[in-house]
Amino acid sequence: MIGAVDIGGTKIAVGMVDDTGRVLSKRESPTDAHRGYSNGLERIIAMLRETVLDARVEITGIGIGSTGMVHPGSGAFGDVDFLPGWQGNNPVEDLARTFNVTVALENDADASALGEASWGAGKGKSRLVYVTVGTGIGGGIILDGQLYRGVDMAHPEISHHVIDPSGPDCSCGYRGCWESLATGPAMAAWFNANE
Repeated sequence: MIGAVDIGGTKIAVGMVDDTGRVLSKRESPTDAHRGYSNGLERIIAMLRETVLDARVEITGIGIGSTGMVHPGSGAFGDVDFLPGWQGNNPVEDLARTFNVTVALENDADASALGEASWGAGKGKSRLVYVTVGTGIGGGIILDGQLYRGVDMAHPEISHHVIDPSGPDCSCGYRGCWESLATGPAMAAWFNANE
């Protein structure tokens, strides 16, 4: 049984998943990134323990998908817009030490693309593009059956393409990026401004 952890800008979701991709138990909590990495880690650990008890299974590994730039090789957070102050912390080491299992970290869109290629509509396909829209916009690309990581392992940040140069400011420093126009918070702000 794999403990699945999804760290987003708005919420953290945790589930216990079998080898067919079926979710046996799950929990959610607000991300509350401003409360710091240690607080987020404590909640992840607690939710993992709860899902193990609910599913009545033994955890054999943990997979983490996180918003923003992460370093899959080392297991550390990079500079993640939605998780200020979490940079450099290493959930792979922390969860491996706590649960004594193998832990892996991927960008959430990359992890979703891999899941879609393994169990979803992309199963058996050699190429796919997966787009996720929530607090941010992310994309994962599968080429010839392999996850595309970009030059020097750089995640392809599809959300930071300028769509409207006169659009709203984006967290990346530009104006009118896809992410500043089409995420959940961006659409809510547009709606409220145009009521």
